[in-house]
Amino acid sequence: MFTQHWRPRPLPAPVVDNELPHLNGIERAAEVIRFILTTLEHWLSPSGQLREFVKMNARLSIAIAVPVVIVAPLVTLALEQLKSWIALLNSTMSSFILFPLSVLLCILLVSGMVFIGRSIFVMRMRSSQRRDPYGY
Repeated sequence: MFTQHWRPRPLPAPVVDNELPHLNGIERAAEVIRFILTTLEHWLSPSGQLREFVKMNARLSIAIAVPVVIVAPLVTLALEQLKSWIALLNSTMSSFILFPLSVLLCILLVSGMVFIGRSIFVMRMRSSQRRDPYGY
């Protein structure tokens, strides 16, 4: 796969445009910058391998970046939705657990109050049935 895309071609020697003196200022500056960059590229790699290396890495980075840019927001959205669903399920399940516990606690408190009230009532009934042993 690597070799079918790796086709460096030798670079031609850079030349200055013949119309350089007749160009306006901005076009002349752009032509000079182009000539400097092509001269630098030709000096670094006249066989064209540097240009091919940059092109291949640019293609690879685009091939990786495009799916990441498209898929990453969708994955983030899905994870946020999953997080909110988990929080909702967590609160619902805690409510399902806490409600029976609170009902049980209420039943225990009412039962305790009934037991205490009944004990007080029984104690009063016993005290009223007691007779004075000396007959007063």
